[in-house]
Amino acid sequence: MFDEYKYAYYYALRTEARDRVVKALNNKIKQGKSKGVWANITLASIDNAAISYSRKEWPKYYNEDTHTGFDHSWETLYHKFIPNPANYNIAIWQQVGDSKILQGLALGEPSKGKTHLVVKWIERSFAPTYFKGGILLPVLACAEEYAKLLGCQRVLIKDPRVDEGTFEKYGYAPYRLSQGGNYLSKELDHG
Repeated sequence: MFDEYKYAYYYALRTEARDRVVKALNNKIKQGKSKGVWANITLASIDNAAISYSRKEWPKYYNEDTHTGFDHSWETLYHKFIPNPANYNIAIWQQVGDSKILQGLALGEPSKGKTHLVVKWIERSFAPTYFKGGILLPVLACAEEYAKLLGCQRVLIKDPRVDEGTFEKYGYAPYRLSQGGNYLSKELDHG
């Protein structure tokens, strides 16, 4: 049964998490050299425009040296996660000239007891206009803020498809759940 109040509540939490990350990034880059890199970035919810873009544009740049896509389309993945009102989802857009470019997508969900938030799917654009700043920082920062708002103890990355060292610089380390699986984890500070 559709519960519009639950959906509105979790949508507000995801929006608050993204707002916190944007504020923190803006404060950090005001003095830094990376101001131009982060220009015109928008953190948003996954919507029909993001699904359509990922289906039509991203495959144009898939190849054996970069990425060949997932077994499931983002549309299929999104429709699998959307019934859970507490799902984690993010679309990273960037205005490049006259074009709005989808730079990254991520999906996940909290555990039943909300002890952890699991980020299950992350993908970036491989187009020549890919985001040079990297999508992992906003994806992980938003997941961490959202998990804190949910009261989770940690964020888990399920079956990371890139070198674990890529996540180490963000504070993630190998983690084993009792039901198995390959995870990376970061404990959250609620202070």
